[in-house]
Amino acid sequence: MNLAHGVVYLCQCKKDRSAYAAYMKAMEDVKKYGNLSIPLHLRNPETKLMEELDYGKGYEKYSKESFLPAQLKGKKYLIR
Repeated sequence: MNLAHGVVYLCQCKKDRSAYAAYMKAMEDVKKYGNLSIPLHLRNPETKLMEELDYGKGYEKYSKESFLPAQLKGKKYLIR
């Protein structure tokens, strides 16, 4: 019964296409830029060599910095 209530509730909710629009904007960037590499400071240093190459350098659990690749700096996808 709880599942049925959930379905009815969702069917009656106001519809919003913002998630779909955000997904489509992100897909445009994927087509434009392809598979961008992950910045070195965000990668896990799994070996001593990776650590020497600055993988994971300065990584903190929470940060206000942007983690997008340089080509996507300042991009916003889901805006409400």
